[in-house]
Amino acid sequence: MLFLKHDKNYFCYLISAKHVIKPVLENPSTPLSIRFNLKEKEGAETINFPTYLIKGKRWLEHPNEAIDLSVAVLNIFNVLDRLNVGARFIERSDSEYIASSDWLKKYKVGQGDQVFTLGLVPYLYTEDGPNMVLSRFGTISLLPEDEILLPGGKQRAYFIDCQAFGGNSGGPAYVLIERTEKGPMFTGAKFGLLGIVTEFVPSPLRMKKVKTDEEQQHEKFQLIENTGITKIVPIDYAMDIIFSDEQKDFRSKMIEIKQDTKSKGNL
Repeated sequence: MLFLKHDKNYFCYLISAKHVIKPVLENPSTPLSIRFNLKEKEGAETINFPTYLIKGKRWLEHPNEAIDLSVAVLNIFNVLDRLNVGARFIERSDSEYIASSDWLKKYKVGQGDQVFTLGLVPYLYTEDGPNMVLSRFGTISLLPEDEILLPGGKQRAYFIDCQAFGGNSGGPAYVLIERTEKGPMFTGAKFGLLGIVTEFVPSPLRMKKVKTDEEQQHEKFQLIENTGITKIVPIDYAMDIIFSDEQKDFRSKMIEIKQDTKSKGNL
């Protein structure tokens, strides 16, 4: 999640991989449920959140259909004080926390630099237990500056030597610039949000045939080896959506409605 400050008002943007929320895209009435750790007691709670409907859509996609990323505006602030979450606020697409392409050039980030991802592994918690977030460290393997042709279409993508598994999609990936002290990662380090984990890169040399139709004996190739390389959707694509003219207009209108409601309440 990204918390954005706009004219002294705050908005929450939830970013995920498009294939993760595909069921919601196909059926907009499907409630959005997120499992959060709680402040007041041990454990977690699954909360249904309303998302804003923007031009008939609850999830916003990038104009380039090849980009495996979607964004939703989340109405979270009425329960935020109950949730054990850390919040970093941004005001611009070039905020210091955002590892945009310009940010990467500024800090001379390239192949071999350190990265880490955060994600959940369901095996590590019970239904009544808290979420336990795992960090995985690796290095940047490939950092193209321009779009490249990949399965799904032409796009910019980063590749990191940091293994991912099913269920990691939609999690954040960060580039680590320096570590100034030992302790919790987010207190003694300089880092930037590089992008969103979307898939691991399979080895095309390690495949097997599986039947897809018992009667007609149709077969397809199934990839069975994880190379340890993970594809990252650059955060620039999320910034394209969040700071689009459409979203700026939406935020301005929401602020007007809030101010109008507040004014009428004082009458």
